[in-house]
Amino acid sequence: MATKMIGATIRMPRLFQRSLLDVRLGFALMRDRRVPLRAKLLAILIGLALTGLVEFLELPVEGLLSMLLPILGDVGDVLVDGAEMIAGPLLLAGLLLPLLAPRDVVDQIRSERSASTPAPKAPIIDI
Repeated sequence: MATKMIGATIRMPRLFQRSLLDVRLGFALMRDRRVPLRAKLLAILIGLALTGLVEFLELPVEGLLSMLLPILGDVGDVLVDGAEMIAGPLLLAGLLLPLLAPRDVVDQIRSERSASTPAPKAPIIDI
């Protein structure tokens, strides 16, 4: 993707050439054996660190909620924190893995996924 200017061509960096938020591709990469285990673990560890940071930033609000609504606040806090600590790292790992995995494997899996999804034979008209 290049942009023409007067007498110059600007090349876009590799990071901005494709969609940044493809969670399905990230989960497909997570299941694929061609992606190195190191990239998968790094994505999960970064997801855990970011989720932990969010949890740390939520502590004052959770403490206030726990003081205002003692039983309901504590139960809600445990449920929400538990869901965040499971879903947060997995979602963030799915977002980060296309950037951390080897480029040739990502391109190969992306092309395999696009070939397996057939295009509609006729235009879809939704009224």
